[in-house]
Amino acid sequence: MKKFLITLFLGLFFCSFANANITFKDCRLEPNYGLDAIFTINLDQRLIKVNDTYDLQERTRVFNIKKYHGNIITSSNIINSSDTPAGGLEFLNQYIIDEVIFDLVKKTVSANLSKKSGIPESLSRMLDEEVKAGRFKWNVSSTCKAEDPYTMIPIEEKPEDTTESVEQEPEDTTKPEEEKPEVVEKPEEIKPDGTTEPIDESEMVIIGSGSGFFVSSQGHIASNAHVIGFCRKVKVYEEGKEIFLDIVATDMTNDIGLVKGKFKNTRYLNIKVSGAELGEDIVAFGYPLVDKLSDSVKLTKGIVSALSGPYNNTALIQIDAALQPGNSGGPVLNMSGQVVGIASSGLAKLKMAKEQQVLPENVNFAVAATTITTFLKANKINVSPGTSEIYSTKELAKIGEPTTVQLLCMNTMEYYEELLKEEKSNEVLLDLR
Repeated sequence: MKKFLITLFLGLFFCSFANANITFKDCRLEPNYGLDAIFTINLDQRLIKVNDTYDLQERTRVFNIKKYHGNIITSSNIINSSDTPAGGLEFLNQYIIDEVIFDLVKKTVSANLSKKSGIPESLSRMLDEEVKAGRFKWNVSSTCKAEDPYTMIPIEEKPEDTTESVEQEPEDTTKPEEEKPEVVEKPEEIKPDGTTEPIDESEMVIIGSGSGFFVSSQGHIASNAHVIGFCRKVKVYEEGKEIFLDIVATDMTNDIGLVKGKFKNTRYLNIKVSGAELGEDIVAFGYPLVDKLSDSVKLTKGIVSALSGPYNNTALIQIDAALQPGNSGGPVLNMSGQVVGIASSGLAKLKMAKEQQVLPENVNFAVAATTITTFLKANKINVSPGTSEIYSTKELAKIGEPTTVQLLCMNTMEYYEELLKEEKSNEVLLDLR
């Protein structure tokens, strides 16, 4: 079944084999996956990539590894799906569990689909009709050919907050002195981009940039999870001075991220806690296409076109303000200077033109203010609606310009080259170099 996310719940485990890829192929998981499906498990990057042909089109899907347990590898959320429109993954993740489980001894793959509680009745009926029509199955498993079926060494599972990185303590498995000690190493901390191996800082380069905005006087900056999630390090400049930021929290489902640094600036933006209004005027701020245009903040005007995103996803709003790569994470303000959204994504025009014979114009999406408010409050950031005074565009520029920053994403060239291969990089508004 295309376009489905996996729910994100985390337990960290350590694999004793470095630089190991495991490949499962010649599986029969129809109709959920094509006959040619190849599952490649990258233990170093903690990723699972699936390539297959679905509905006569080549498809690529990328998962996180949720955990290793003995000889079992369980997938987590879909990071990327080449056949899913912007916002679709986030919406479906609210209602669907889509889990792939690999047994390295039996060489089996199980694709388990199920509904979450609270699923809308209309969506539930649609899914049941798809199953009845044979377009997908709730659960399907198969024995495959598995290359390099290593044995995993389990480590005690610990719960992990989905919004903050948590280090695990090493498990003490040392035997008494009279016996030869057997030690299981401490698992390495997962980096924001999903990898674990240490990287020489000299190998890191700026691979792209996005935008963010201050939400507190203590140096907290809100952005998109997809802006900071690609990065080993995030940095900004204040008055020419380089500042590296700490990643405080990420919400991959709603595409929100929070970073923090030490700044002289204490100005920040207020949030419209009640949310955007249909048809209200908005101004979007950000740093799009800085390599091709100027490196100054830019603003575009528009309106709130809809109070939901793709598939009626109310965590997003639709706006018609022009957005470009690099706008991701920037604030969308109403005429009172309140944040009503975080610029997030747009429809892939070339893909829509090719598949639907439609060239969408000015169809962009922003994370809704109500979603932002919930996220910030969960991370103990005070949220204030501010004033209801109406400003001119010139006056808004003086509010948005000093509170919007360019976020520079740093990672290795190897990771960057892999990222460019993923089709979803064209749908998000991260400015890849």
